Amino acid sequence: MLDELKNAYKLVQYGLKIKTQLGFAVLFVLIGIGIEVISKGQVVTGSFYIILSGIFIYQLIISVDNSTLVQSSPYKKKIQCTYPLLATAPWVYMTLAVLSVIHWIFSRESAEAYGAMCRMTILLGVLLGVLMLYTALAYKYFILVTVVMFVSVFIPIFVLQDENKISIHLNNFGACVAVSFLITTLGVIGCRLLAKATYKHELDKLAFKAAMKTK
Repeated sequence: MLDELKNAYKLVQYGLKIKTQLGFAVLFVLIGIGIEVISKGQVVTGSFYIILSGIFIYQLIISVDNSTLVQSSPYKKKIQCTYPLLATAPWVYMTLAVLSVIHWIFSRESAEAYGAMCRMTILLGVLLGVLMLYTALAYKYFILVTVVMFVSVFIPIFVLQDENKISIHLNNFGACVAVSFLITTLGVIGCRLLAKATYKHELDKLAFKAAMKTK
């Protein structure tokens, strides 16, 4: 497994416009940190931006499949179904753990802050679950899946962002973290299954023209 992980990260250097993509990843992290600090964790956008930066790793690896050399390579399936997720998942879990600790620190400020951090932590897990499913399909059905993702993301944000919109009071931060990791894990598993199920479908060139700006 360790060798496979090393192979996955080696592929990153061959991704399309690697400097641009890594630059965006760093920018997302900085924006996310800024929002986290200013809002004290009460705006999920900050956390989401930080973890979203890891998706650029997935994108860089799967973009290697655009190479004609890869089309006849025995590693083609791994480049689409295994390596992108293998390289991205550790970053997702690591940042989720760090953000959970940060949210816990913010939660100690007041009872109101505690409730807000519980909601934000679960919301982050839900968004991550949706993001992982989106990532598995976005490079095959870019427009359709992007529209579905925006709708799917809007609903949990609308429901969980404000305590007045939910009837269940979430008051156990540890349990909320566990639920967040569970939902994220389900998203990771779903990503793996969807990637394998859609492997034979061609990559959507529009996805790379839009996301990678190759045009």
